[in-house]
Amino acid sequence: MKSFDRLLTLPLFLGMTHNDIEAIVDHTPLGFSKCGKGKVIIEDGEPCDHLRFLLQGECIATSTADDGSYSIGEVIKSPEVIQPECLFGLHQRYTKTLTSTSECSIVSIKKNDVTRLMSEFDIFRLNILNIMSTRTQRLSRHSWRKLPETIRQKIFRFIETRCSKPAGHKMLRIKMEVLADQIGESRINVSRCLNELEKQGILTHSRAIMDIPALERLME
Repeated sequence: MKSFDRLLTLPLFLGMTHNDIEAIVDHTPLGFSKCGKGKVIIEDGEPCDHLRFLLQGECIATSTADDGSYSIGEVIKSPEVIQPECLFGLHQRYTKTLTSTSECSIVSIKKNDVTRLMSEFDIFRLNILNIMSTRTQRLSRHSWRKLPETIRQKIFRFIETRCSKPAGHKMLRIKMEVLADQIGESRINVSRCLNELEKQGILTHSRAIMDIPALERLME
């Protein structure tokens, strides 16, 4: 698939015609770049002055606690828009570190061009508003949900509320005692729960590293 055709698969261009894409390509400077496996594409705290898309490939988006006691990584697959909410608002900086796990293709659009495209193309404007609204609505419901009761539910909630999506491949770097403290359980009970989950094939864990191939399987 050519880069032109891949643009039509990106979330913000869904529903647009080939003529619309041609007009955008002809009048908008698009930054195309490639990187190999294991390269840092975006650093946590880096200014967000471009809208970036993962056009091809796979990355890990890693978030780290303010005190550095744990971090959570989630696999991001193309096509995907990368933290569009960071382009506007009070803090216009990325909050995740994006590292490639395969060869990746990235497209970037300057902020000024994004605002122009929003004024010129209704579909583009609606797409970006829908993405941001969906993320905001999801976050606004967190504090209203029923509190988790079992340790398994508490572990799921701890991870899910810190990720962009409540499903998919997640990786944690966290000590057992830190996780126990975060969810309000004893270390021994958390260890027993993780061992049981490992027996069920839901996750693997060792030496402060937890790997969950599909977070949705952890939800009871």
